[in-house]
Amino acid sequence: MPNNASNVTVDPHNPSDDELDLLDLLVTFVENWKLLILGPIAVGLIALGISFVVPKTYQSESSVQVERSGSGFSAPVAASLALSADVLHTIAPVAGLDDGLTTEEIYKQLSKRISVSVGKQDKLLNVVTQAKSPEAAQKLNQALLDTLFPFSKPRGTEKEQLQLQLASEKKRLEESLKLEQDTAASIAAGKSVTEATSRLYGELLSANSTRQQTILEMERRLQGLDNDDVVQTPTLPESAIKPKKSLIAIGATIASGFLLLVFVFARQALRSAQEASPEQAEKIARIRKALPW
Repeated sequence: MPNNASNVTVDPHNPSDDELDLLDLLVTFVENWKLLILGPIAVGLIALGISFVVPKTYQSESSVQVERSGSGFSAPVAASLALSADVLHTIAPVAGLDDGLTTEEIYKQLSKRISVSVGKQDKLLNVVTQAKSPEAAQKLNQALLDTLFPFSKPRGTEKEQLQLQLASEKKRLEESLKLEQDTAASIAAGKSVTEATSRLYGELLSANSTRQQTILEMERRLQGLDNDDVVQTPTLPESAIKPKKSLIAIGATIASGFLLLVFVFARQALRSAQEASPEQAEKIARIRKALPW
């Protein structure tokens, strides 16, 4: 009788093999469930406890209307100046930095605590400062604005030209106002009141109003920015932005859970390989001997 047992072959694609692998994984998980579940929970609680010790960070925000008609001082220019060496060196004492620090060291430290951006639609200069207390964050924000404002004043040739234009506009306004008063007096007295006179008087009123607005804008440009241009004064934060305790705890729990899972299955794979073949067992023993831990 032929030996049928010798003709039996093992199909590597047999579904029962896959079921066996899944069963092995399940066994490995059940045998290490305390480590895989309680371990990440413990790490998450530890991370949560550490987050209460980490120094808090508070954030103050402000917005300034910088853009003015005819002015060379734009919002992008203001944003660049806000992070310039001159401005940062001036506000360094307010930020609690030592006077002995170099310009580069001051820039590195303050650039992490100050961010400046320009609104795409409103063109507002947005300033954000961070510090270890609400009052310090607000004080740093205000100090930055106070230091930045003088840089908005025109200088050199631009200032001279603007002063000449302002003087000329004021002289024209004075003459135009006198003509407006004379015309108004003539109309009131009923002397030669014609349609042309009435139209002239209306045009004088409109032109004088426009010229007064132009003079006001020129004077504002000469004065530069001030607190009247602040749309949003530096805020006093009520809660810290860092550390985010819940995110720290959740992140630590997930990360430790993944690492422990990899460790458990890697350890089980080494054990299985060691039991399967004496040669593999010898190699694993050599690896363990070579590793310092």
